[in-house]
Order: sequence, then structure tokens, then C-alpha cells
Amino acid sequence: MKTAIFLDAEFVEGDELIELSIYSFEREEIYHSLFKPVRYTEWDSSVHHIPPDMVADAPAFSAELPAVQRLIDAASHIGGFAVENDIFHLKAQGVAGIDEKPVIELRNWFWINYGRDNGLDLFQGVSLATVVGNMGVSFGEEGMHSASGDTLATLDAFRLLYDKYVVSRTLAGADFDAVVGRFNEEYAREKLEYDRNNAEGYAVLVRVGAGYALRLKREEPREGGKNVAVIRVADRQRAAIELHNMIARRPMIAKGVYRLNENDIERFRNYSNGFDTEDHAYFKKLQGLSSRFNISSLKRR
Repeated sequence: MKTAIFLDAEFVEGDELIELSIYSFEREEIYHSLFKPVRYTEWDSSVHHIPPDMVADAPAFSAELPAVQRLIDAASHIGGFAVENDIFHLKAQGVAGIDEKPVIELRNWFWINYGRDNGLDLFQGVSLATVVGNMGVSFGEEGMHSASGDTLATLDAFRLLYDKYVVSRTLAGADFDAVVGRFNEEYAREKLEYDRNNAEGYAVLVRVGAGYALRLKREEPREGGKNVAVIRVADRQRAAIELHNMIARRPMIAKGVYRLNENDIERFRNYSNGFDTEDHAYFKKLQGLSSRFNISSLKRR
């Protein structure tokens, strides 16, 4: 028996829970509630269409926590679209053990079963509306950006993709756990190749006035003119950190522009790196922090 549940939540200012819907695998909405936020009295309701007066008499989420917790405890899997975000917020608001449940991420199933073979990127431009439109399912009477509508559409799309996967991989007769396990193994392999292919690119040392600046490119640029040196790298995220650390030891004459000598340029030309899954994730995270911290001070531990 499948005890997977699918859920979607709406939030006030991307923070506090204001609506939650949970469906069983059999398409029954087993939980739905609006919540009165504790920390907010006003908010932008243009996306979820839940203004303050609509939840004036609604319970706080804390009052509903026991009911939600029972459903989470009984579930074998937690499914949704970009569901890690919902899991993060539900855990932050007191739901225990939700981050320990196996996750069914609709975006991954869509990519393996449909999007990859139809030119759709795993992350870029693939919204729930994209999946719903391509799979021919509906948001139901509640509509898009309601928790109930989004959850039902996600579940219906997953059921179609699940059946397609079973047929295409000749898994008829396999139980739910076996099918999901097989999918997760395949997705992990394909995601590794996706990351590897998208990490590749070029590091460019560009002449800027009296100095030099580092640029990272996906496509190969021409060497010459202001492009003093162009090198191919296996991991652009790693190169961004390591090459910046290399040139940032020299005097900075403008933001991101450094005074380099011939030895520095030769060291740049001789740089290379490889792709490692854990390192890639680490350096990608460092790049995300670069707008808040001095990137040259962030080093691999």
C-alpha cells in the first residue's frame, strides 16, 4: 500500500505558513487549513490571494501542529514540487522528522521522463506550470498558487510520470518502493552527468585598463584583443574561487581589477582543475556567498 503523501504550502513573505494542503496518493485531500500568521499583520497577497481578513479567524499553525505531525509520521514519502522548501519551513515551524522522510521531487521525475528528451533544462525555466502544461493535468477548481490546486496538480502529474517510468523501464509488478528506489539511482547518475556538463567552461583573463580581471564563460571566447588568456576548465565554480584567490594576492587597482606581472599570467595559463561532485557543491555554495563575503578569504577546508 502506498502511504506517500503530497503537499504544498503557501507562505507570508516567503517565511511564515499561511496555507497547507496534504493529499494521499489516492487523490484524497486529507488535510487543508489556512493559518493566521503570528509575526505578520500585513503582507503581499498577489500570488496566493490570501489577504489578512481571510485568515483573521483562522488558527495559528501551532494549534494545528499535532494534526499535521500525525500525517507526517504516518507517511512513507513526502512528495511535491520544489518540496525541499516546504519541508524546510515546516520543520522550522515545529514539524519533527519531516526532513528524514524520503522525498519525491516532481521536477526530477519530469526531467527524467519528459523534459530531458524535449530540450528542457532541469532547473532553468521549469516551473510547476511548465510541468502541468506539458503533462496535460489541471490545477482543479482552486487554481494555481492555491495550496490545494498546486498539490493536486503535482500529484496528478507524478502519477502519470510514475506510470510512464514503470512502463519504459519494464518494472510492471515492482512495488512502489522498488520503483522509487530505481528512479533515485537513475536520477543520481543523470544528475551527476548534468552537473559535470554544466560545470565545464572557460576562464578568461581580461585586460582592463592597466590591470586584469577574471571572467568565467560557458562558451569558448576568442583569445586575443582584451582577452589575454583563455583556459578550459572542468569546473567553473571551482575555477572562480581558486583563480580569484590566485590573482587577489596582487594589488587591486579597481573593483575586481588587479595589477599582474608576466609570471602571474603564466600561472593563470597553467591552471587546470577536475570535476568532483562534493567539491563542485562546495565551490558553488561559496560562489553564492561571494556577494556577502570577500571571496578571496573563502578557502577549501
